[in-house]
Amino acid sequence: MTGHLTGRTAVPAAQRRIVLARRPDGVPAEADFRVETAAVAPPGPGEALVRTVHLSLDPYVRGTLTGRDLGHPPVRPGDLVPGRAVARVVDTGEWVLAETGWQEYAAVPSTSLRPLSLPPGVPRTAALGALGTPGLTAYAAVTRLLRPAVGDTVVVSSATGAVGGVAGQLAALAGARTVAVAGGPEKCRIAVEHFGYTAAVDRHDPSWTEALAAACPDGVDGYLHMAGGAVLEGVLNRLAVGGRVVLCGLPENANEVGTPAALPAGLLMRTRAVVRGLVVFDHEDLAPRFARRVGALVAEGRLRLLEDVHEGLESAPAAFRRLMSGGNAGKTIVRVAQG
Repeated sequence: MTGHLTGRTAVPAAQRRIVLARRPDGVPAEADFRVETAAVAPPGPGEALVRTVHLSLDPYVRGTLTGRDLGHPPVRPGDLVPGRAVARVVDTGEWVLAETGWQEYAAVPSTSLRPLSLPPGVPRTAALGALGTPGLTAYAAVTRLLRPAVGDTVVVSSATGAVGGVAGQLAALAGARTVAVAGGPEKCRIAVEHFGYTAAVDRHDPSWTEALAAACPDGVDGYLHMAGGAVLEGVLNRLAVGGRVVLCGLPENANEVGTPAALPAGLLMRTRAVVRGLVVFDHEDLAPRFARRVGALVAEGRLRLLEDVHEGLESAPAAFRRLMSGGNAGKTIVRVAQG
């Protein structure tokens, strides 16, 4: 059934959208979300109607569901779940990045749309991962904060995720030995074989700290942290003098489980370590340089992509649970429609 015509394109009268059903308790469950049918409203003045094609699922959304993410408004039960997407403008067919939320169509301010500009041969979905916010996060962490020198040992936790996969490759391209901390043998295999880490340590192995010591015989010069408190403690105990630590992700805090991670003041003093918190919005000035450098690396095949793709909007709650419980490898994307 056709709702209205926009330009020469027929738009359905109704669409599916996913709203928050209840506030999550710990790792989000599928029952925390609800699929609804809603009208597709025509765009108002200064707006454009876009169709969601590839929806990005990102850890920051977890904080919005309990109002703890300071960079985004809180999501209350009944509200649309937020999210960025590769979308098409219904009127023109132009490919854009848009804040659509978890729904099939969205009327958004025309000024907020970002036209896709990617090197030839690079898939559009890269704009959500390696050439999007996760990639910029990795780029800022490595080039501005960790600053690896040739021969340094750089450890990355959540090493096969959207940020970690890019960060490990950038550190290796700078000449560092890279060591992945990942969850399970399969992720360790992906870290070494796909992302090119020098070594990988399985954080689920009871003897993982001994494996980390063997992989980092001269200590850890740089550490990008995106894991739980036990991993933070284990890696900090291997810090070399002058080590650099970047705190980028705290999944236990995001899911509101476990005991908040604590930094060992005495150890940090002895190693003269520098610890920095990373919020990507503080590094937007790097965006043009990042787009040129990482875009070229992806186009040349020198930086590899990995995506965890799920089919259909209705798969988003389960995919989000998988992401927030550490089950994903690569950038988590939901294919909502065919391009």
